[in-house]
Amino acid sequence: MSVAYDPNKLGWPAAAVTTVATLGLLFMAYTIHKNTYRHPRDPMNFQVYHAEDNAKKNTAAPAAEAKH
Repeated sequence: MSVAYDPNKLGWPAAAVTTVATLGLLFMAYTIHKNTYRHPRDPMNFQVYHAEDNAKKNTAAPAAEAKH
């Protein structure tokens, strides 16, 4: 009358959902990484950070001189 209990047949839907979600998150992380990563020796990366450093130095210098 009742179905025999077989623990090997339980939990597969949850495992499938977990696997699909994990693959989706991995794909999303890979896509974000490929779109945003810049190698440290990338010339554009150097220009951006060099310009930011110069801007910080130029704005910090008058403030330091005013204290003296």
